[in-house]
Amino acid sequence: MRHTLSITIKLDIDFRWARIDVRGCLTRGSCRALVPIVDRSFRILQEPNVVIDLTGATHIDREGVDTLRNLGIVGPTAHPLLTERTGTCSLVVPDDLPECPSLRARPGGVHRSAV
Repeated sequence: MRHTLSITIKLDIDFRWARIDVRGCLTRGSCRALVPIVDRSFRILQEPNVVIDLTGATHIDREGVDTLRNLGIVGPTAHPLLTERTGTCSLVVPDDLPECPSLRARPGGVHRSAV
């Protein structure tokens, strides 16, 4: 299965905060797509305050969340991957991480097949 992200960005009219709503699959590989988006948000906002909301994602790998934290884009300090501006970037993660739909067992053992 191809793991892709769909992202919606909401900006405050006064450019004080941004909310990045993530849908699709967040994996170790796909989470790197968020870095340039957070970077651009930091450049646009006057006092960067960015929230990455993963509660709408279909699939979240623990490794993807850990990678976001290790990249340093989540937290109160600037990071070399981002601009020199200091701001905050927080992460909203559901308590139970949803697993990939392609890995879920289908009722009655029925599997999708090519027709």
